Amino acid sequence: MKLIRANTERGFSLVEVTLAVAIAAVAMITFLGLLPMGLETSRKTSTRIANANMLEQVVQNLDGLLWGANNGNVPSLGSKQRLYFNEEGTQVPSGSTDMTYLVEVEYRGPANLDKNSGTQSFLQRALIRIANTNSSGFQFPSSSGGTSGTMNGTNYTVYSYLFAKTR
Repeated sequence: MKLIRANTERGFSLVEVTLAVAIAAVAMITFLGLLPMGLETSRKTSTRIANANMLEQVVQNLDGLLWGANNGNVPSLGSKQRLYFNEEGTQVPSGSTDMTYLVEVEYRGPANLDKNSGTQSFLQRALIRIANTNSSGFQFPSSSGGTSGTMNGTNYTVYSYLFAKTR
């Protein structure tokens, strides 16, 4: 009597291995295609966080000048102040090598609610421009229209801020 041995060799066939590699390649290509979009979103988010940090510092400083203990130092109407910040949104001195953002604060003076009510002494307006540049000589566009844009390859954002005396 002859004994027939069962095929006990284990492993994958060439077709199975080829299919597994093809599926893995499609998955990798999909993830690599999403990488640039994720990096762009991350860059925009870090810029927005830095802008928020800078705005908070500028607004607190201007609010203190308008109605705080230093209200004798109110900026003159139309005056512009330039501030310099690093990539985290922390203020740095002028000419610092760590400078990443340029902030220009323009005091616009008392504001009015509508055309008929006249100016309101408890409302003050400022225009705050933020540019992502390390050049302290960057000049913002003279027009105050729009909220953001690009000039000479430099991205900038414009915020119109209204201060109200509530105390």
